[in-house]
Amino acid sequence: MKIIDIAQRTPAWQQWRGQGITASEAAIILDRSPYKTRWRLWAERTGLARAADLSRNPQVQRGNQLEDAARQWFEHAYDTLLMPLCAEAEAEPILRASFDGINDAGEPVELKVPSAKTYRAVCAQGREAEAYRLYLPQVQHQLYVAGAEKGYLVFHQDAQTNTVFEIARDADLIETLVEQALAFWELIQQRQEPAKDPVRDLYLPPPEQAEDWNALAGRYRDAWREAQVHEAEVKRCKTELDQLQTDLVAMMGEALIAESAGLRITRFCANGSVDYPALVKALLPPLPSETLEQFRRKSSERVRVTVQEDSAKAAIDFDAEAVAQAAKQAVAKDFYF
Repeated sequence: MKIIDIAQRTPAWQQWRGQGITASEAAIILDRSPYKTRWRLWAERTGLARAADLSRNPQVQRGNQLEDAARQWFEHAYDTLLMPLCAEAEAEPILRASFDGINDAGEPVELKVPSAKTYRAVCAQGREAEAYRLYLPQVQHQLYVAGAEKGYLVFHQDAQTNTVFEIARDADLIETLVEQALAFWELIQQRQEPAKDPVRDLYLPPPEQAEDWNALAGRYRDAWREAQVHEAEVKRCKTELDQLQTDLVAMMGEALIAESAGLRITRFCANGSVDYPALVKALLPPLPSETLEQFRRKSSERVRVTVQEDSAKAAIDFDAEAVAQAAKQAVAKDFYF
């Protein structure tokens, strides 16, 4: 491998990572990641979509804080030294890796600090655990870059709680990974869009629909802002009505019905609803999910629209003024699909 003299988590390191395919992207490129699709990675790498900022994620912060402790534990447990470094593969320098540590034998050691729930699953399921299967391609990518025959995947909790997997080089998986990584890099260079997952990936209107989409989006944003004003006024009125009702009822004493000055007030007692889930739990033994599914009502499609006021926080950048202008220009247009 070709060692690159660069400090991890620096702007220069980010730039270097952007000039190739990294080990952390291996599972995504192989379409094994439940968190990100190939298209989303491509969109982020080409600047079409903005990557999520995970710096404030508590689990990410915890992992960064405990990485040194995990490294020290491994060094003591395996009587070795771990050198964090960055490197590129000799044969295909487009493939690169930022190692948590390379041991005395030149073998990569990948350190993970998962949540307690994930750690329990790793202990219970071993190599069948979702976390193990997710990180396996990353370690195989590192083995390719390092030119090593084996590596280690470490799940760390504290000085007494660690699970280590020794991972042998998988020539077939590495061959597939290198082939797909190079093909994916070519898609990035050519800005050629990979296939989308209709369930997980974002729909972006094609050029021939962009004008109509912008007009409709602009009109929706205008109507939403107007609704916000009305909703605030309705909320204020409801608060005032509640207080006036409380004052009027207090004047009634023990009377249940009152009428005067154009108001009729009726006080009544309503029975509470039956908590059927609690009833079933109290009277029946635990029911298997298969039984519950037999009584589930038919699913229905729902829609949630989120108005993004700050373009800097949107996954896809947009010009709010241009969208507003499109709405004004098309205010009289009929849209029929």
